[in-house]
Amino acid sequence: MIRLIGVLLLFFAVLASSHLLIDEKGYVLVSFNQYTVESTLVSLLFMLVVGMFAVWLIAKAFKVFWRALGGLSRRRFKKRQQREEDAFEQSVWALINNQPDSLGYTLQLSEFPSKWRDQQLAIQAKAALYAGKKVVAREYLQQLSESAQSKVSELWLAAEQDNQALSTLAPQAQMKKATPTELNAYISALLQAKDWDTLQSTIEQRHKQLHWSDAQWSQFFTSYFEAILRHSDKDIHVLHSALPRALRAQSQEAYIRTCVRFGQLEVVRKELLKMLKKSQFLALAETLQFAGGGDIEVRKAIQAQLKKHPEHTELLFCLACMANGEGDHGLAAQIFDSLSNSPWQSLWQHQAEIAFAKTGQFEKAYLLLSNTGQ
Repeated sequence: MIRLIGVLLLFFAVLASSHLLIDEKGYVLVSFNQYTVESTLVSLLFMLVVGMFAVWLIAKAFKVFWRALGGLSRRRFKKRQQREEDAFEQSVWALINNQPDSLGYTLQLSEFPSKWRDQQLAIQAKAALYAGKKVVAREYLQQLSESAQSKVSELWLAAEQDNQALSTLAPQAQMKKATPTELNAYISALLQAKDWDTLQSTIEQRHKQLHWSDAQWSQFFTSYFEAILRHSDKDIHVLHSALPRALRAQSQEAYIRTCVRFGQLEVVRKELLKMLKKSQFLALAETLQFAGGGDIEVRKAIQAQLKKHPEHTELLFCLACMANGEGDHGLAAQIFDSLSNSPWQSLWQHQAEIAFAKTGQFEKAYLLLSNTGQ
């Protein structure tokens, strides 16, 4: 660059002194309106070259300045882009690790890349729900694009917007080729919205498309039957009987346990007695652990089995459950005192707490609760 400038300066010097060689021969007169320019040919040529050099120099300087400014802008853009990507990555990890505090802090640092705007709003809504701010969560969810709103049904439900969740899920779920994920979300929304008729018809007609495991079916029917008993005047016995044969088998265990939990043992007495007859004592104990009532016939059948197996811990526990259900908490407490000589099982915890609390043995009940918390 310095060499080029030196060459140009030398050229200008030679050009400026050239009139000495040609003795000022050649004259130019330019007149335009009221303006007149007169000069020698050499001087005019010299000024023209100087002008071109000045323009070139200014253009060169402007180019260098523009390049520097562009580099600064690119560095700022890359820095902002990196910050956005870091915020996105940290938010995803916080979400995976179930760390709502870290999630909220990360979202305050930077926006996500523009293409992940919907995901950022959804994560912000989830963080607000973690913090118990349902109104704030709804505001974030309402800012989502229309296509994204149909993909966050669980967040709509958690924000107590059942109708919104159903309106976004129904079109896809009601299609014949709906995916198991879409159907699963739709059924969850129907359950939370307490739309029993639509839920029942959907389950009966589309259950083959769900591809649920036995554990998932059991979990669903437990929630379904409990919700029916708590929030509806419908008869779950009629609903259970009306299910297709395949679904009746899937729902049998949940149906029995729900009836037992709500104190309706007489309805499922036949099934409970069948467990005793087949010596399925552990299954019976697991069924009765949250019993909300008693049944004389089941109790007598348990006592008959205890005559054959007097030291059987599951049978003793079942008898204690029946005693608690019938209000005979003293007998239940005595049974749990005797069971304390055996290795304690978490299965006994709930009924033992009831028995000791009802008989005024609060210290024992407190110790059991303390052990539960550990």
